[in-house]
Order: sequence, then structure tokens, then C-alpha cells
Amino acid sequence: MYPLIPMVIFFRKAGNYLPLVGLAILLGLTACTSPSPKVSPQAPSSELVQAKALASEGRYRAAATAYTQLAAGAQSPQRQDYQLHATAALLQGNYQQEAKMLLESIAPENLESPLKLRYHLLAAQLAIAEGEVKRALLLLEGVESLGPSLEQQAVLHRLRAQAYKLEDNPLAAARERVQLEPLLSDAQALQENQRALWGLLMGLSPYTFGSLPQEPLSPALQGWLELARLFQRYQLDSPDLQQAIENWQARYPGHSASLPLLQAEMATLPTTAYQPSIALLLPTEGQFAASAKAVQNGFFAAYYNDNSGWPSNIRFYEVKIDSETGNSNIYSIYQQAQTEGAHFVAGPLTKQSLAQLVATGDLSLPTLALNYLEKSHEGIEKLYQFTLSPEDEAREVAERAWHDGHRSALALIPNTQWGQRVEDAFAERWERLGGTLVKSQAYDPEKEDYSPLIQRLLDIDNSQSRQRALQELAFEPEQRHEADFIFLAAFPRQARLLVPQLRFHRAEKLPVYSSSHIYTGYPDPENDQDLNGVLFCDIPWVLDKNAQNDPSYQSLAAAYPRNFEQLKRFYALGVDAYRIIPHLKALQQNQDMTFDGATGTLQMDAGRHLRRTLNWAQFKKGQPQPVAK
Repeated sequence: MYPLIPMVIFFRKAGNYLPLVGLAILLGLTACTSPSPKVSPQAPSSELVQAKALASEGRYRAAATAYTQLAAGAQSPQRQDYQLHATAALLQGNYQQEAKMLLESIAPENLESPLKLRYHLLAAQLAIAEGEVKRALLLLEGVESLGPSLEQQAVLHRLRAQAYKLEDNPLAAARERVQLEPLLSDAQALQENQRALWGLLMGLSPYTFGSLPQEPLSPALQGWLELARLFQRYQLDSPDLQQAIENWQARYPGHSASLPLLQAEMATLPTTAYQPSIALLLPTEGQFAASAKAVQNGFFAAYYNDNSGWPSNIRFYEVKIDSETGNSNIYSIYQQAQTEGAHFVAGPLTKQSLAQLVATGDLSLPTLALNYLEKSHEGIEKLYQFTLSPEDEAREVAERAWHDGHRSALALIPNTQWGQRVEDAFAERWERLGGTLVKSQAYDPEKEDYSPLIQRLLDIDNSQSRQRALQELAFEPEQRHEADFIFLAAFPRQARLLVPQLRFHRAEKLPVYSSSHIYTGYPDPENDQDLNGVLFCDIPWVLDKNAQNDPSYQSLAAAYPRNFEQLKRFYALGVDAYRIIPHLKALQQNQDMTFDGATGTLQMDAGRHLRRTLNWAQFKKGQPQPVAK
């Protein structure tokens, strides 16, 4: 067994939404508040009894209808009291749109404190469910002044913890979980809160632990943080861990942490750390030399900035690739690494070298390939695959456009092998989601005038052909399609030509979505003005300014100023390739687990491919501005 390596790992439910809080919490929102002095006592009328019974049976929409009918016949503030009951029922049933409409019909400024408190808690819960984290936190600001009951204080801390976690602020979320604990009396609720808190703490990176805020932390939170560092530092079965825990208990007598529960939780997390020897297999010459060098430097930067305290031995091996055939000496290098004591292999980088290696049938070491095999290959034991896949990005564009409410797409794709792969991936995912690809138009990336093909894409040429029959009528070419967005697969040069020409042909009302390839990776507002309005996805190291606090980012930017911006995505690939090694088994065993990396939020599928979820941005004034995930 190997020691744990601290990395940023989170668990999440399947799907793209945060589950709403449970029925008990919702009842706390509506039933635990002392009634406003002006609210008449609720007589146990048959309608009210029926509404409560429907909610308890899980018939939330019917319960909401019953409460709404009661509200229609009531005066203020009794009417708002029933409306809040109805909202709670709708949220519990996941009827978010109806809950939102009902909340919008209530004027919170006219409510007295108890009802206003319930309104803010429900509105914050809805905002979290819709991913509007900043709005949720704003709604929860200062609600303590409204006199929440103990139950409502528990709801408040739980909602804040959920919001901070969504905001990628695990330390703030952990603080809320610590404040929540003394408000819980139910044993199961206490265990669930400690599990959630432990997951947050074990997701903190060494950098976060080393840069905790200067303000004093509560003894309870300080104790939790120190305990998490111990579990990250020592093996579970290590005598050193047991001695460290005893020392911790002496420093924090009576601390609430349930050690048996936490140790059981640790058994579900990765318990294999870096193997004693890692072989890194990359080319140094030819067309892949620059990107391979960036991957190599990123890999070693992550190694040198890893202050977890566990030394590992990395050895670099050069892969030679024939410039004419693309074949390489990958198998002999792989065997050499194994003979010389490697326990884990990172590489190769190219698709052809990977296919060569797999074709030998002798993959005896755990291997993290930095590319994907073709679909024809079945899952191969001991092989993990991780790369900056354009196909994965095309699928994410489809998912984002669908999430944004679009249903019919046009596609502009280069007439290259790369373009065909991207189009196939986009179309497959888009149609599986239920979308319609109205039309796809290929373009020559070497040309500059794209007017004819854009007219064909928008079906404007057919519109113009009707002009002769309508010569005596006012005429303006119109777009004869039903699409509601355009997927543009392009690199910066082509995109800067295509987007203005789309606008010229009156397609400015169609949103344009693209992948990371549209952006150079560094600010260039003068040249990127033509891309204003385009939405695109990219890695955190490109779009998230907080990434600049990563020690590996800082060291690479300082060491390679001449090409860091241009090759940043490959540097990030190398960083993640190193950092994720100790977590591969855990990610394989739990496909709901995610890894917060420099190249995106990583998750492993059934075929042991690491799939990335990226950040999103929109060009404004020639510069990418982040938009909500």
C-alpha cells in the first residue's frame, strides 16, 4: 500500500444539476418558523389537512396546487404563508420553473421577518438548483438578522455550503459544514454532514493547505484541517498515522470528528500513491517535438512543486518517430523502461505510437497514454487514456448548446480529416441529445472569401433566386432555415474571417459556439475583435485567472516565457498527467468521482478514458470573458 497524495477531488451526482435539499429541510423552511403576529392561526381545515397529506405522500405538485388554492382565498400575510408552502412543495418535486414563477409573484419587501426569512431561504435554494451561485449567496447575506430558528440556521449553513462548493470554494464550504454540525441532532444527519465535510477537506490541495487565510480559524475547523492533513500524509495502515492521530487527539480533546467514520470513508478513496518509478515516454524530434517538450516540462514542474512529502523517481525515455511512416520504437522503449525498474508508464503521445504499443499485446505495466485509441479497440487492461481531444470538445459544445436551450444547429467545418472527426463527434452527441443538425457546410481553410458557402449554409441563395419573381416587391434576402445556433470548428485565422462574413450575411442573431481551437490561448484584443459574441470552451489554465496561483503554472510561466502562452494547454496536460496518477484506480472504481485539474474537471468513463469538462467564455471587446459553466 502506498501513501495518499493530496489532490483536488470531488464527488458529484450523475447529471448536470445539484439535487434539491430533502423533504425534512423543506419542512424546516415552512414549518419551523414562528408565525408572524399578523398571520391568523391555521385552522385544521380539510383543505389544509389535505395539502399537508399530499406533501407527506410525495405528491408535491398536487400539494402545491392545494396550497395555491388556499392562498387564493386568504388575506395577507396568510396568503404569502400558503404561497411559500406551495413553493417548498414544488422545489421538493423538482418543479423549478413553477416554483420560480410563484416566488416572483411574492414581493419580499412587503413581508415581515418570519415570512421574509422563509422567502430568502427558498429563493436561495432555487438559485443553487439553477446554478446561480452568486445570487444564492447574495440572498443568504444577513438573513441571521431575521431571527432564524435553530432548524432554519441549519438550513442556512447547508445552503451556503452547497453554494460555496459550486463556486469552487471548498474551504468556505467546509467552514459552513463545521458551523452546521452543532445544529444537528439526528445521528444520520450528523454522519452525512461529516462525510460531506471530509470530502471537501480531502479535496484541498497542498497549495491550499499552505496558503490558509491569516484570520484565526475556529478550533473546530482548525482541528478538522489538521486531521485532514494527517490522513493525506500517512498511509492508512501506517503506525505513523496512528501516532499522529493520538497526538492530534491530545491537542483537540473532545473534537467532534468521528474517526471510525472517516477511516471508513478513506477506504473508498485512492490508497495508491506514486509508484516508486515512473517512466515518461515522449518524442523529442519531428512535428510533435514542441508539444511533447511542453508536456514533459509540465510533468516535471508538477513533480518539483509537489510538496506532499513523498519522493518518486521519474525517468525520461525518448521515443523516436519515423518522419515518413509515423512508426516509432515505442515497444522497445517500453520494454527497456520495464527492464530498468519502471512500475508505471506515462505516454506515448501520438495516436500511432499508442496503436503500435497496444498491437503487441504486451501491456504489462499500468500505462497512462496521452492520446486516445481509435474506437475499434476494446478496453485494454492496465491502459488509461488521457488527451486534449477535439472530439471531446465538440461533444461539450453540443451539450452546452443544448443546455442553453438550442435545438437546431448549423455547422461550419473545415474540409480536413480533423474537421470530419470534429463534425462526426458533434453530430453524434447533438442527435443523441435530441437536437437536429439542419445543415453542415465544409470550407477550405486556405481561402479567405467564404461568402458563397455561407450563403449556401444559410440558404440565402435560394432566397435570392426568388427575387426575379418578386421584382416589383420590396425584397431583401432572407435566411431559409430553422436553426437557432451555429457550431463553428475553426482555428483563429479562419474564425477571424468567417465570423465577420456570417454577420455580413445577417446571421448575427444566430449564436456561434466553438471549441478551444478558435482561441490562441492568450489575449489579442486587436485581432480578436472580429470574434466578439462567440462562445467557446477552454481549459482552466487558459480561462480561470485563479489558475495563476498554481505553483506549477507560476514556475512554467517564469521558466518558458517565450512559448508558455502558445503551448499552455500542453504544459497543463503534462501537469495533470503527473498529478492524476495516484487517483486512477479510484476514478475507475467510482465514475461519479471527479478530479479538478489544469486541463478541466476530469472524470473516467467505463473504457478508462479521462473525459474533460471545460470552462466557458465569450469574446467581448476582443477578449474572452468567463461565463457560468
